[in-house]
Amino acid sequence: MDLTPEEIDTLLTDYMYGDDRALGGLLAAGPASLRRLLAIRVGRVNPGWDMAEIMARDRDEYRRPGEAQLHLARAFPDIFFSEAAADPALESVVLGTLEHIEDPRALPFLERQLRSSSPESRRRALRGLAVHGTASHTNAVVACLADPEVRSEAVDTLARLGDARAAGPLLREHLAGDSHFARHAGEALDQVEQRIGGPLVPPVWRELGPVEFSAQAVMGLPWCVAEVLVEPGQDVRSGQLMAVLENDIVCQDLCADGPGTVTEVRIAAGGQVPEDAVVLVVQSRRRIG
Repeated sequence: MDLTPEEIDTLLTDYMYGDDRALGGLLAAGPASLRRLLAIRVGRVNPGWDMAEIMARDRDEYRRPGEAQLHLARAFPDIFFSEAAADPALESVVLGTLEHIEDPRALPFLERQLRSSSPESRRRALRGLAVHGTASHTNAVVACLADPEVRSEAVDTLARLGDARAAGPLLREHLAGDSHFARHAGEALDQVEQRIGGPLVPPVWRELGPVEFSAQAVMGLPWCVAEVLVEPGQDVRSGQLMAVLENDIVCQDLCADGPGTVTEVRIAAGGQVPEDAVVLVVQSRRRIG
């Protein structure tokens, strides 16, 4: 279906402001819709609506520009990648979409943006490499651990890549302290070691003592034990789901915040957990080598 640029702009405007039916017209218009949207997003075309206003609404989960681009890129991937390759100005515009399209043609863009001066571009590149990357990207991602603005994304990407070469750097980050980031690195290290069949060398642990996992009443309502997934003597990993509790208001997952061994499961008779009841006790430990 051939539409004029003005007609495409009208459909885009309708979609940006919440009319999902406009997407069908944009798809029917073919690659011209994608080219027009890319030109608008890079600032070369003024469609008559206020992109700043649209993007401001985006902060409140109103993500229409990115959604429209993703739908059109998935419908016309050849056009999407050829337009982006031909116009360097589009790289920052297409970067967010590359995280959600499983296509090897995304890799050159992600690799270049990993060296961008923009922290947000580097973060998006790392998130994209978590989807598209291979072990060949491990060294470049490891280097990002030294960058405080993107190291959290780098840790997630290393966990997804699952390359043995990441184990040493993640272990060093895990030993750096008791910060949230150090625990994050420890979780990623656990994922890498699961992928490669276990630690490269026997781990060294420091015992930290018991940690109690308890439930507090919500709005005065006691918890009911929906499921307990561990038993005394069982080893648990950081982030592992140990039990599920629920009441009439919310459901709560009890997850290990560090590795350890379950030493006690204490639940009131009938599966009812009164306020401040201890549900699980874990003898926690910290990896030190």
